[in-house]
Amino acid sequence: IRRNWEAVIPEIARMGKRGKVEIQFEIQRDGVVPRLFLTSTSNSDPLDKAAMSGIFASSPFPPLPAEFKGPIVRLKITFLYNIPVQ
Repeated sequence: IRRNWEAVIPEIARMGKRGKVEIQFEIQRDGVVPRLFLTSTSNSDPLDKAAMSGIFASSPFPPLPAEFKGPIVRLKITFLYNIPVQ
């Protein structure tokens, strides 16, 4: 995800625009991401779209392990633009 996200980081972020985007998404047993939800916006459309694109460009993920018995894995990822990790 990180590599795909970094490939589409918008110019405004490279120029110092700050923002935080949180996205929740599901991975199905076959590795496909059927949907994703923006749970916290940066209030900047280019930053939000780049974060979502990083996830969509990573789909499909490898299939879930056979030992995993659930139908999906639900994840939440935070993307930080020019904000230090705390």
